[in-house]
Amino acid sequence: MSASKRASYRMPVLTKVICIALIACCVVVGLIGLVLPIIPGLIFLFIAAILLARISSRFDSILKRNPTVQGWMKHADTINGLSFSQRVRLSFWMSARIITNAIESGINQFKKTTGSS
Repeated sequence: MSASKRASYRMPVLTKVICIALIACCVVVGLIGLVLPIIPGLIFLFIAAILLARISSRFDSILKRNPTVQGWMKHADTINGLSFSQRVRLSFWMSARIITNAIESGINQFKKTTGSS
């Protein structure tokens, strides 16, 4: 959905409340992930930023001006063109990758702390 279409679209209140709850959860998990190496914190913070950009036009414009985030926002916008089943499959594979990366990171951290190679 383009920015002009999003500007004319009024999101229902219940949807906004659910999005805000998801944003809060992602921020909490993201902040915990910045401390614990087993949780990929930056991914959750990125998801929170994307969700916040969907419900706040002001935050969306701030993100659109940031050159680092512009590329990631383009990727997020292309996901809107996928069918529901394609989104489910993409979510599954992304989740599987996140979990395997977290396990690998935890194993590497464990090896560092125990001194084995």
